[in-house]
This record gives sequence, structure tokens and C-alpha cells, in this order.
Amino acid sequence: MPMRPSERDGFTLLELLIVIFLIVLITGVFTTTIGGGFGVHIRNSGRTLAAELEYVSQRAVTTGRVQRFVVDLDHQVFRVEMEVPPAPDPDESLPDHAEGLSLAPPIDAHPFVPVDSMLGEWRPLDDAKDVAIREVRIGDGVRKEGAVAIGFSIDGGSDPAEIWLRDDAGYDLRIRLVAFSGEIRIEEPEDAK
Repeated sequence: MPMRPSERDGFTLLELLIVIFLIVLITGVFTTTIGGGFGVHIRNSGRTLAAELEYVSQRAVTTGRVQRFVVDLDHQVFRVEMEVPPAPDPDESLPDHAEGLSLAPPIDAHPFVPVDSMLGEWRPLDDAKDVAIREVRIGDGVRKEGAVAIGFSIDGGSDPAEIWLRDDAGYDLRIRLVAFSGEIRIEEPEDAK
């Protein structure tokens, strides 16, 4: 029996649009779910934090003032602070034998204040819902709670430090500050997932 034109094989335009819409929807959900599972968020947070640390280093050089990067591990926020220069004493004069006098003040001799910009405000990581600052290591010390500061001298060098990040999937990332050189490295530990 011959087919009438209304009974021919094929799809209507509406059926094709529905199938295309479903494919796009499933692909979007799959990409969003899986993309975060391979450490995308932690790598983005690591690059952002490394850029922030590099800026603090350069800020110390350009301002000629010691800067520090303060991390509050309890609240998962950070900010930038600078050393307040001492007020000059108009009556103070150098001693007669000032050759051996060190003019470099110790870093802890003066108070620090937040910088006068958005950098001085407490801010979380961009991906704070997915990534946390797990710990900060300065020298041989490890801090997992409280506030900790990483100092940057006026030549751009910093304390030897590591900032460890961890995402919801258990991936770790280390941001390492190499002592004295000011070099900042982003490293994935060998035992990372």
C-alpha cells in the first residue's frame, strides 16, 4: 500500500529542536560537574593568589616600605598590610661614631596597617566555596589556624613560605615563595590526586 505524504518518515522541526536542546543541556551539566573535578577551581585560585603575592612583592619595591600578606586561616580571608614608617624625631642626631650603626629597622619594630585600597580589606579566594587555604608554612613552622603573615622586604624578597590550598575533591596545590629571590612557584604535589 503506498504511503500518503502525511505518513512519511522523518522528524518535525520541533522534534529536532527539542533533541538539540536536550543535548546542549546535558553537555552543559556534564562539563560543569566534571570540569571542577579535575582541579580547575584550585588551579585558578592558585594562579590568582600567586599573582596577588607577586603584586605585594612589587609593591614593597616601589613604595620602599616593608609589606606583608596576612592570611586569616579561621575565616579563610587575606589582606595586604604595610609597615608604618616611624615618625622622625627632630632632636635626634647621629652619634659621633656612626660607622657601625645599622640603619635597617627590624621588621617587627614598627606596626603594620592595611593598605589604603581594596587590597587592605579582608577578601576570600575567588573560588572560596570550592577551595580553602589549608595551611601556611613559614620556615619550619606550620599554621593551620589563626592569622599568619608573610613579610616582603623593600628589595622584593620574602620569607620562605608555602601556602597550601585544597579543593572539595581533595586536590592539593602549593604556592611556594622562595626565600630572598622573590620567586613564586605554583606546584602540584606528587601525591596529589
